[in-house]
Amino acid sequence: MLEVGKLVGTRLVEAPREVLTESVPGKAYHITIETKGVIDEQQVVDTLTTELYTRFKAKVIWMRIADDIIDIQLIGSPFVWGALLAFLPTILAMLGIVVVLISLYSVLAAIPGWAWGLLVVGVGMILLGPKLAESVSGGFGREKAYKVIRGI
Repeated sequence: MLEVGKLVGTRLVEAPREVLTESVPGKAYHITIETKGVIDEQQVVDTLTTELYTRFKAKVIWMRIADDIIDIQLIGSPFVWGALLAFLPTILAMLGIVVVLISLYSVLAAIPGWAWGLLVVGVGMILLGPKLAESVSGGFGREKAYKVIRGI
């Protein structure tokens, strides 16, 4: 669990109840997001803090990331809640894609170069091997080999 900032003890307004309205500047709001788990908590904190301020001028004053719940407290600025709440799943999905791509890269980077070379040679032999063998043998393909073996 990661907790950043200072929790405001004043009366908070749950954001989903005011989805169709604008936020009030200076008022503290609380957002709870249920996720399927967060891999890199610090990256989520950094991204949400900067993106919420950049796009909506909403200042995050406290954030807690537990196993599958993200709690955010922010100070309102004039923004529409519908736009903010539509933005959150998008940014979290982008973070998930980035984490998957980083994991894929780290797995692929751990494979040594000679293994990649063997893979290329193996695929080349599977694709080009039969044609190459037929051209080297001077047209002595399967049919002729079968006839020679059977004595026909």
